[in-house]
Amino acid sequence: MSSLPLAFQKEIVAELVAEDALLIMAKGLGLRNILGAFLQIYSQPQNLVLLINTNTEEETALRDDLLRSSGIDKGGASHFKSITSELSLAERSDLYRYGGIMAITSRILVMDLLTGRVPVQLITGILVANAHRVTASTTEAFILRLFRQSNSEGFIKAFSDQPETLSTGFATLEKTLKLLYLRKVNLWPRLESHTADVIEIRQPMTKAMKTIQAAIINCMDICLQELRRSSSAIEIDIDDFTVEKALFKSFDVIIRRQLDPIWHRVSHKTKQLVSDLKTLRSLLGYLVSYDSVNFNLYLETLLASVGPHSGNYWMMTDPADKIFSTAKSRVYLQQDGYKDPDDPNILPNMRPILEELPKWDILSEIMDEVEVEMHNAPHPEGLDTVLIMAHDQRACLQIKRYLSTPKTSASSRGKPLMRDLLHGYLQWKSNMKHFKDNVATKTPTSLASSMASSEAEVIATFINTNHQASSKSTARIFDHDLEEVDDFTDYFGLVEPSNMVLVHSYSGESDSLLLENIKPRFIIMYDPDPTFVRCIEVYKARHPGKQVRVYFTVYDNSVEEQLYLSALRREKDAFTRLIQTKSMMVLPIGDTFTKQVQDQSLLRNIHTRIAGGGKTGDERPPPRIVVDAREFRSSLPSILHSQGMVLDPCTITVGDYVLSPNICVERKSISDLISSFASGRLYTQVEAMTVHYTRPVLLIEFDEDKSFSLQDKADIRADISVTELSSKLVLLTLAFPSLRLIWSSSVHSTVEIFEDLKRSEDEPDMQQAQAVGVDANQAIDSAYNLTPQDILRSLPGITSKNYKQVMRHVESIRELAELDVASLSNIVGEGPAKTLWEFFHKDSRMDMS
Repeated sequence: MSSLPLAFQKEIVAELVAEDALLIMAKGLGLRNILGAFLQIYSQPQNLVLLINTNTEEETALRDDLLRSSGIDKGGASHFKSITSELSLAERSDLYRYGGIMAITSRILVMDLLTGRVPVQLITGILVANAHRVTASTTEAFILRLFRQSNSEGFIKAFSDQPETLSTGFATLEKTLKLLYLRKVNLWPRLESHTADVIEIRQPMTKAMKTIQAAIINCMDICLQELRRSSSAIEIDIDDFTVEKALFKSFDVIIRRQLDPIWHRVSHKTKQLVSDLKTLRSLLGYLVSYDSVNFNLYLETLLASVGPHSGNYWMMTDPADKIFSTAKSRVYLQQDGYKDPDDPNILPNMRPILEELPKWDILSEIMDEVEVEMHNAPHPEGLDTVLIMAHDQRACLQIKRYLSTPKTSASSRGKPLMRDLLHGYLQWKSNMKHFKDNVATKTPTSLASSMASSEAEVIATFINTNHQASSKSTARIFDHDLEEVDDFTDYFGLVEPSNMVLVHSYSGESDSLLLENIKPRFIIMYDPDPTFVRCIEVYKARHPGKQVRVYFTVYDNSVEEQLYLSALRREKDAFTRLIQTKSMMVLPIGDTFTKQVQDQSLLRNIHTRIAGGGKTGDERPPPRIVVDAREFRSSLPSILHSQGMVLDPCTITVGDYVLSPNICVERKSISDLISSFASGRLYTQVEAMTVHYTRPVLLIEFDEDKSFSLQDKADIRADISVTELSSKLVLLTLAFPSLRLIWSSSVHSTVEIFEDLKRSEDEPDMQQAQAVGVDANQAIDSAYNLTPQDILRSLPGITSKNYKQVMRHVESIRELAELDVASLSNIVGEGPAKTLWEFFHKDSRMDMS
């Protein structure tokens, strides 16, 4: 706790140390610091603390924080280890005995818990990051259930900075607390009494930008109206189909959640309208972030990609025409007889307008003001660093180019940059002629595309005549895939801080560390961001005596402003709902999982032929299932365990689940089924099951949120077609008459199916299941890493019969790929060797051709 600089952070840690709880904080208040404090507290060899639900980037950041706070000589970071699939079983066992903090992937941990490799009774506790992602079907809920079932003394502490997620839906907070085995929630919505000197600048958009924004919103409204009409026949809730909600990315999730179960009945027009709304929302963001040249170019790219039968409804509306025409007028106008006297590379009759983004002038004025301020009142410490924050790296590069352009008395610094961008645009436009020519030879073109082709031909002719025009341009055009902006640490120590102007993109909680490292005196928020505002508040609270001036710029009466205010309002409303829920929620006392298992055990042992539903004389043990290790990527094992079944995880050669000595199940999702048919892997898998089991089962499992239909009834053919999925299934059952197909509408239905299949069957034996399909001289070597095994077994030519042979002869996938056909034939045989070699060398042969 000594590394925490603020009193409220120390108070949070003290509360969580005293009593387990779910901590929910607003973004930017330092949740990573809180989690890092717990790592520092428990990073001792006498503790064994598991950190779950983090990704590699988060683990690296936490390790770096621990290194800074405890120091290498203190040994804190040396007790923070990452456990991944690259470690063998022996190495993992050694780390568990070593103790300290273990950041471990959920799949590996659940396997080690089930097999007893982890000394559960010695686990001090579990830290759960990103607690808002824990649901009943996630592996993290499975882990916590196993942990609490075996260790009643260890702590569980959970952390989240997503109050909106935990406050939406029915009883989401209560469900999450039950899954986390917690009974208390701590809420920290804001930090008060620590504000910096903020100058808010509300910049009006240009008239053309306002026109385009209004036209885009009109197009969205038209698409929504059409979506309501087209969706009325399929009985979905259309209350959420409003322009205000369509401005947010979550709108796509709302739409797809409703349409997924009936996606096969949704018309192409409806699907296109959903896609159009996403495109229009992107345009609203590009309007205020792209310069006028690149924005117009993006629109022309959209127009060029539209075919005569594409069905882009919004492009055929009057507001769309206003968007295209106004965007073009921001760049240039057609004026007969006009010739640019200062630039011979500009086409005749083309009068450049080159409207600059309004924020550029504001940024220039702010920099001038900052320069005067530093000159007249230098900071006593000499640290007058200027930090400019933007929403992404593309905007950062744009700002750097703008500020790097010399400012002259004749014009603003944006004019040379815009001229350069225009030259690049003309070059791109001339290249579009070749694209249009190729398209025209294959498909008929629309009137708009024909006009664009004519314009591109004129520009191409002019540039070919004046080839020196755009060839010297250095500006990047339509640069979606920009190289990353240089990180300030690349030049740390080479430039005096007082001379530094840093341009950086928002990165969430990491921005607090950025502020601490460079300690800026002037902060310019080029784009609004609520999380960074709180990072500034925390920074100011840590340095109350430091002079910090913040310039906050936002376009007035714009969608940008509305999104920022809506984000603040949603977070505030989320905390209000969480506070109300906290005051009223009721959680059961005791272990709900144990009670659930006891109830299921009671039902299994009740005999209906005994009066009153009495018990049979003998207690039946819970059912067992042998589960292949690769299946723990899915949610099915977790749900099976939640229903009281005992899972025996291991690597099995044949099938995914062994329910009894007679029943083996190969489980396929729809996407996996399609890919397995394409690669031929399914035929080999079914063949192995029919050889070793009397009742082989192919279980086809659908997504719970999607349609329980393989294909639309109208698409089913009367004859057999080798390219159709249903025909392939028919041919598979004809080839293997003993194979049984079972259709499951969801993972929960699969659990019920397994219970029915096992009802009158003997329990499976894990050792026997492992031995099935393995030669007598071929032992199961648990030292092999699972991830390379998975990759190997998915390769064409590799089967359940030969993959062990390959693992004995080669050390890695790379070594396998470098073998010639003859060497491969010696390992797997001539046919599989040819298939495997062709797979590895397909791309290289295509390149040579």
